[in-house]
Order: sequence, then structure tokens, then C-alpha cells
Amino acid sequence: MQLYALLFALSLWLSACTAARPESTAPPAAGPSSGPHVPETTEPPNPWDALRLRGVEFVAMGSEPFWSLELTNQEALRFRTVASGDSLVVPLPTASQAQDANVLRYRALTPAGELTVTIAQRPCPNAMSGEVLPYTVTVQARTAAEPASREFAGCGRYLGDYRLHDLWALEFIDGQAVTAAQFAQRKPYLELNLTREEVLGFSGCNDFSGSLSPERAGLRFGTMRGTMLACPALAFEQKFRAALSGQAFTYRLENRRLTLENRVNTLVFRKFD
Repeated sequence: MQLYALLFALSLWLSACTAARPESTAPPAAGPSSGPHVPETTEPPNPWDALRLRGVEFVAMGSEPFWSLELTNQEALRFRTVASGDSLVVPLPTASQAQDANVLRYRALTPAGELTVTIAQRPCPNAMSGEVLPYTVTVQARTAAEPASREFAGCGRYLGDYRLHDLWALEFIDGQAVTAAQFAQRKPYLELNLTREEVLGFSGCNDFSGSLSPERAGLRFGTMRGTMLACPALAFEQKFRAALSGQAFTYRLENRRLTLENRVNTLVFRKFD
């Protein structure tokens, strides 16, 4: 019963927030990994996609009472509770990070109220749905309607930027240009699927796949596994897949290009037309 109540409350919030917004294009649905294609536009298949479309990059929620927290790509923190109908939106403050643990803390003080948010990278079982989310979240909130400070505990996850959910052709790897003439079939590419949290790819001769995890201002790739055909461009394929496998990157989106960068590698992709 608690789960249905929370989903109903969240659906009301989503309806209220999206009613006044222009329609957005849903993340394209990922297809088979046989080659580049233009994914069909579909309705968001799950609540996480609906949140991504509204620009939410991190979401947390809890119960007793039901509450939600959103970090948006518009540099805002949005906190809501169901019981009292509180809603507090504040500019996203600079995060402070604990030196001895993967813990972020945001503290915002405005005339409308005060928020202190702690996000710890610690698995958090959601008591209502049974899903284990990767972050444990606590919120201390004080609003004009509720001047006494209250504490809320729950679970959260990063959702990633919905613009990443697409097909990306490799253009440069560590400053070296990648051209179609280097390969017998076609240029290497990635297909990033945020809905299924997976990546499908083609490295010039072989297909591969692995897990994909959105993180704060970045992406983490799991181990890449795929076919093992003998190909003339085998050395390049090994370099490309090794650059991705098990690695975390910051990313930048600009002029239809996606740049993935870490301390070792820089990969530049162009969005398929």
C-alpha cells in the first residue's frame, strides 16, 4: 500500500510540473547492436525517464512521511513532502565532500527556508519497492510553513542527462582522428542506453556491450565484452575497448559532440544524424 501511495504522489508531482512545460522529446529507444540506426521516438517507458526529461539529474525519496528531492540541470534543489504539501526550491549550492568517505553535502539557506542534504555512496534498500539504490540520502529541512527543522531519510540515484541517450560515432581518440577508411565496415560507435543502464558498441569489426552507470557529472562503464573476430584493425579495437572498460569519465556535450575524458584518455564522439 505504501508503494502505491508513493507512486500516486509522484505521479501527481510529475503532472503538476510538466503541465506548465512545453513538450519535450523522449529519449530515443535503443535498438539492436547490429549497426548504427536512428532510434524511434517513444514515450518514456519508466518513471526515471520521465524525470530525466524534466532535467532531473539526481533523485531521492523516502517515506513516513513521503518526500522527494531532485537535483536539476538548471542548478536547483527541489524538495517536497506529501503530508504537508511543502515545496522548497533553492539554487544548488557548492557541494562539500568528506575527505575520508564518498559523501557530498549541500547546504542552502534562503528566505524561503533551509536545506541540508547529505548524499553518501552507500547501498540503500528501498523498503517500499525492494529496489537497492546506490546512495543513502538524508535531508534536514526547514520551511516557512514548518519553521522547526525536520530530518528525512531515504535512498537516491543519479539519472544522467537524457541527451546522452543516443548513438555516437567516434571521431577522435586521444587526439587521433578516426575515419571510415580505417575500417572495412564502418566507424566505431557507442549506443548509450540510460533506461537499461547499458552501452552497446561497435569497435570497427566486433560488437561489444557492458553496463553504464550515471554518476555525479560523469559516467562509469562496466567491463566491455563482445565478439572476437580477427580483423586488420585489431590493435585499434583493443585500444578503444580498453579505454572504456571499467573506466569513469567526466563528459561534455557541445555542438552535437560528446567528449568523454579522464586522466588517461579523451574520446570525442559525434551524434548520428
